[in-house]
Amino acid sequence: MKHKFKILNALPLVVFFFIVLFSSVVLYKLKINNRSERSIASQLIGKNIPKILIPRENYIKRNINSDNIDFKKYHNQIFVVNFFASWCAPCKIEAPIIDELSKILPVIGIAYKDKFLDTKNFLNDFGNPYKEIGIDRSGKIAIEWGVYGVPETFLINKKGEIIYRHAGPILYSDFKDEFLPILKKK
Repeated sequence: MKHKFKILNALPLVVFFFIVLFSSVVLYKLKINNRSERSIASQLIGKNIPKILIPRENYIKRNINSDNIDFKKYHNQIFVVNFFASWCAPCKIEAPIIDELSKILPVIGIAYKDKFLDTKNFLNDFGNPYKEIGIDRSGKIAIEWGVYGVPETFLINKKGEIIYRHAGPILYSDFKDEFLPILKKK
């Protein structure tokens, strides 16, 4: 009888151990999957950027000849396209990294389902690292680019092909471990 009592007393400890072990494995898998989800392979990798007109929003006065962003002027250089929104909390988190990225490469911003004044206030509060800013009021442009949500960032090569896609906010570790190695190869 004492032997059965000792086993029954140890049973909660054994169950607890297996729950902790199982939880650790699940969390580890989620951590690995979370990293790979942010760098989801897009169907557009290796293909030219979508040929959809992106209306330009003029947040600052510039000498502009067109109402749409013209990606042809970035031909023969690597550049970045960043989908963002003023209502997007992760966009605020990545704003300093986008600013750092803009010191290395031209960054074109696309304000996703945002209002003009909200985007303007966002840029005033968090800085404007963008060479140009387009507006995607309906979300159609994002669909053409295969965007799941904001922020989402694309790296475009000198031929106008998408070579990298990052879903979610770009953190410093992403900038250092993902973007910079790709840029060093190019």
